[in-house]
Amino acid sequence: MKKGVLRLVINKTVGKGETNPEKPKNHIEVSIIIPSYNKYPLNQLTLYALEKQTFDPDKMEVIFINDASTDETRKKLKSYNPPYNFKLIHFEQNQGRAKIRNAGIQAAKGDILIFLDAEMLTKPDFVENHFNYHKSQKNLIVSGAMFCKSVYTCIYPNFKQEQLKEIENITKLNSTLHTRYKNYVRTNPSPYPLIGKNEISNQVFKNLINRVTWFSTIIKEYGENLSGFQFPWMAFLTGNVSIRKELLMQTGGFDEDFVGYGYEDWELGYRLYKVGAKYLVKKNVLSYHQEHPIGENNWKQAMKNYNVFIRKHPDIDILFLSLELARFTDVSTMNKMLSEYKLFISRHPNEFQAFHNNLKEILKTSALLLQIDIRHFNVLGAAGFDSNKKEQLLNDIITIKKLKKYPHLTHIIEKVIKSK
Repeated sequence: MKKGVLRLVINKTVGKGETNPEKPKNHIEVSIIIPSYNKYPLNQLTLYALEKQTFDPDKMEVIFINDASTDETRKKLKSYNPPYNFKLIHFEQNQGRAKIRNAGIQAAKGDILIFLDAEMLTKPDFVENHFNYHKSQKNLIVSGAMFCKSVYTCIYPNFKQEQLKEIENITKLNSTLHTRYKNYVRTNPSPYPLIGKNEISNQVFKNLINRVTWFSTIIKEYGENLSGFQFPWMAFLTGNVSIRKELLMQTGGFDEDFVGYGYEDWELGYRLYKVGAKYLVKKNVLSYHQEHPIGENNWKQAMKNYNVFIRKHPDIDILFLSLELARFTDVSTMNKMLSEYKLFISRHPNEFQAFHNNLKEILKTSALLLQIDIRHFNVLGAAGFDSNKKEQLLNDIITIKKLKKYPHLTHIIEKVIKSK
């Protein structure tokens, strides 16, 4: 874990738990790490939700890291004084997602770390439930992100017309919220709040639920233990995940070679998976994502980082992701493909060497192409396959199909071959 070298300012707000000088210095049991970049006022609502936790506020701390935001975050949170221990860290220059979370880890006192995004709302038993899962196991990672639901708590001036229509329909369930919506002026240059602290306290925000994430399909098929899922490390989503600090430090924290958006969390999750971490996804630690505009460059940054992921871990598990990202298949089929491929290797360890090499070349090429376009054409051509190499691959597929054990593997590879 590399330390950020740019100037930071730490403002420590004394919370309820630090008013008693007789308490030991290491009394904190849970540290909640919240990085934030230009997320005001959503981040303030996130902090309000944590004020209502059933977990002892004396034994929890919130480490809020402001990553050189240009909005009102620093000004508004400077005097924030919640019932829990609160540490406010300001960076004068933007550090990015990996560095900023490493700074939070360094500052954390708790045995249990909860990573939470700055736009997440939580229920009162959120911290307590996370903490309880770690009581009996030291190698556990608990994620609520796969159960995440989306809510609208603010209207942004650059929301699309379809989003405004969604908000209009959702707020009709509550007259107060609907009145606020109707008072919204389209030319308003700032985020327009639909809810405030009171609606956080009484959980009214749940009336603004819009949709659930695509991860629900994984849970439905593989359950909360992710039994049979070949990619459990995908549950390491820093929007809402907890881990013992001791376990996290075995891997060295977040890799700061990841710059910009995406994959720094999955890369850490994969390293943890390889040292024996066990993953659980639990509904009683779910969070509610407050919708906001998404940067136009997120996809390009993510695909660049995905290729960094591959360079660091050129494993077949990581390479297979390119097929789902390129829309050649879905997550469920991708999982079946990887299961079949691992079975194929175990049963034919010294055979089909050309097939294995060709498959890796195809997957690496698919990953590289994602930096240009999600649509893939002539993948074999892009991979430099001549007619002899292509014929070898087709012959191998014919032979493997005759084994009648690997239908998903051969079907998707044929689909890639036919891409033109």
